[in-house]
Amino acid sequence: MAAKKSNPGFDFIVSALKKNPKATYQDINKAAGKKKLKLYPVMFGRAQAMLGIVKQAARGKGKAAKAKAKAKAKADARMSVFPVKRGPGRPRKNPAPLLDGSLEGIVAAVKSSEQAKARYRSALEKIQAILASALAD
Repeated sequence: MAAKKSNPGFDFIVSALKKNPKATYQDINKAAGKKKLKLYPVMFGRAQAMLGIVKQAARGKGKAAKAKAKAKAKADARMSVFPVKRGPGRPRKNPAPLLDGSLEGIVAAVKSSEQAKARYRSALEKIQAILASALAD
């Protein structure tokens, strides 16, 4: 396995923060500039977190994770109020009402079978038209 490459700028920040934990980024950056090292603020923050000078949130618990959880909760709340819309021609998620022998149940069953018959008939007519045009060519 290859050894980890060390970053001299980061190592400089760590050693400076070990000497003086209350040092500011500007102070350390000036000292690093004299040694011709390029530092970035994120390096300073990572070094502080590594040394325990500042608290660091656990991975996956930051702003993005909180925002994602909030959006999911909002979507779940919306789903409980409004049913999911399904595409055209897709069957219902909830099953058709059971026939209880009442007049309304029988009428609903007849209507649904008529609607299904109309859908199937139109699909067959479209297929027939496609086949006819393909065979005509």
